[in-house]
Amino acid sequence: MIRCSNCSKLTELQKHHCTHCKTVLKYSVAEKFDMLAESVENALKKELAARRNNNKH
Repeated sequence: MIRCSNCSKLTELQKHHCTHCKTVLKYSVAEKFDMLAESVENALKKELAARRNNNKH
């Protein structure tokens, strides 16, 4: 998911238009890769924190 620069709502990374406001998304491949990498990194950190909290109990 990426944030639309026009309406600031999340839309799918693979889409060429925002699913909410229909604006054309103009991100380069490198920018999309960076956004995807950040998203995966955040998800992994969240999962790790949840696993650590479960192990403490």
